[in-house]
This record gives sequence, structure tokens and C-alpha cells, in this order.
Amino acid sequence: MNRARLLFSGFLATLLLTAITAHAGQPFTADQAFGDVMPADTEAVSLKEAIASLGDNSQATVKIKGKVTEVCQAKGCWMILVDGDTYARVTFKDYGFFVPIETSMQRTVVYGVLSEHVLSGEQAAHYAQDAGAKSTLELEGEVREYSLVASSVQLERKSS
Repeated sequence: MNRARLLFSGFLATLLLTAITAHAGQPFTADQAFGDVMPADTEAVSLKEAIASLGDNSQATVKIKGKVTEVCQAKGCWMILVDGDTYARVTFKDYGFFVPIETSMQRTVVYGVLSEHVLSGEQAAHYAQDAGAKSTLELEGEVREYSLVASSVQLERKSS
């Protein structure tokens, strides 16, 4: 595994380990909505189910439920959606909306286009810095990840 992948994977693993499972089994309630109206005629699936349904297709329009573990701390222009050890970077269609930077650790439902994406070392370093990493230590090489370009996002407010 190249150095960029190891460093970026370690950074993400640290964030994933901090994820909590609050509200497990409780029904989702949308307290905040961003972007287009969420389609009601499609059932939300887990990220792992959505990735498995990609098969040989390069992309698919999906409605995914999950937990946000990381958000761009510069302006909320991306977030990380996690399902166990699997993650997808969520960006927002045409940069038409962003999410609050304090969105981390909230349950969410996202509707958009899922695909596999390759980040350059420079892009991975930029994302790590946006997430608040103090040092990105010369990330080099490519990092493969799943990407979801969202047209609609619903967030559930964190419990106090």
C-alpha cells in the first residue's frame, strides 16, 4: 500500500473509531433539510447495500441512510458518510448548498449519484486539511474512495 493510502486510511480509521452508535434502532427524524426535496418514493438503504448494487455500473442514483463522521471545517462543502468500515465522501450538486460544519456524528439520509472515485495525493491532503488535520505529511499517490454527489440531504439533530 502506498504512503498516501496508508496515511489517509489511518486518518479515516481514527475518525471512524470515534463514531458512536447513538439512536441505533430508533426511527429517523429529519430535523434539517438541504438541497432539493428528498424523493419520498424511494426507500433509503445502507451505504454497503448501495455500493453492492453498483455492480459493474460506474454510477447509480441512490438514497442512502448513514452517519456523518466528518465535515469540511472550512465551509461544510463535503462530509463523510460511514457504514461500518466503509465510507463515501459526499459533495453537493453544483455546490448549490453546504451543510453546517458541526454536522459531524449526526444520522442522515442522502439522495444523489454514487460512484467510485480516485483522489490524487494532493486532493487527499487538501481534504485532510479541510477536516482539521494539523499536518498531512506529504500525501503522495492516489487514494480510491466512493463519492456521492448529493442533490438532497436530510440531517437529524444531535441529542444533547
